[in-house]
Amino acid sequence: MIVPIRWIKDYLTTHKTPKEIAKSFTEIGLMLDRPINGEVLDLEHRMDRADWLSILGCARDFAAFEDIKFSEPELKSTELEKRTELQIHVKSDKVNKFRTRIIKNIQVKESPKFIQERLIDYGLPVINNIVDITNFVMVEYGQPLHAQDIDKFETKEIVLRDSETGESIQTLDGTTTKLVEGTLVLTESKKPICIGGIVGGLRTGVTETTKDIILDAGNYHQASIRKASRTLNIRNETVSRSEKFLSPELVDLAIIRATDLILEHAGGEAFENDDYENYQPTPKLS
Repeated sequence: MIVPIRWIKDYLTTHKTPKEIAKSFTEIGLMLDRPINGEVLDLEHRMDRADWLSILGCARDFAAFEDIKFSEPELKSTELEKRTELQIHVKSDKVNKFRTRIIKNIQVKESPKFIQERLIDYGLPVINNIVDITNFVMVEYGQPLHAQDIDKFETKEIVLRDSETGESIQTLDGTTTKLVEGTLVLTESKKPICIGGIVGGLRTGVTETTKDIILDAGNYHQASIRKASRTLNIRNETVSRSEKFLSPELVDLAIIRATDLILEHAGGEAFENDDYENYQPTPKLS
């Protein structure tokens, strides 16, 4: 896990040197994998601790270990007016939870400096404020998100289903990928527009002319994501998180955080859209 020190300092205060911070992480269980590169640590993530694939998760454990105050981001847009503009239909048993929001009248432009700096420190490309915010929140919370241009939709719905024989998708990097039958996909007009939990599609991607978006966050059956990503030979930051057990509650936290950042740095109006949930939390008995 790449941990930019100035990013964890957004949530806590420490006067330790990078070498001392790395030593504390090693004692927690996140050993330094490579020599320190300035103010960025490369920590070896061995165990199936999905929370250690987030900056917040690493910062929280560091704060607990050091016995210092830890402050999470303030979440503002917890309650929004509901306007269902795109119906969500789930026809796959690989989906545990899927939440969407509509944000209208945004301005796509450069991201603010603090987001660009943290993404560059982490090693992700800077694209535009909308895409950068979804990547920023993914790394911050460990929950992948996806934004699409509503005006590029032919029908006002998203269907989550298993792919059929012969289907393919052009992914965000322009690569055409032939889908293996049974792969979870998001579709529009019966055509795949995203490989669920793996990568988005080019056709509905956000560009500088985008005005209205649908923002989604999903929780999926992790074993199916792992199998599909290896079969399709797609490895990325989204897969590294989706293939592990993520708490379905992260879906809500991440989509609220992303909405807050988009409203602050791209403007617009946000509304709740359609949601799906097939998840029953099992409380732990004391």
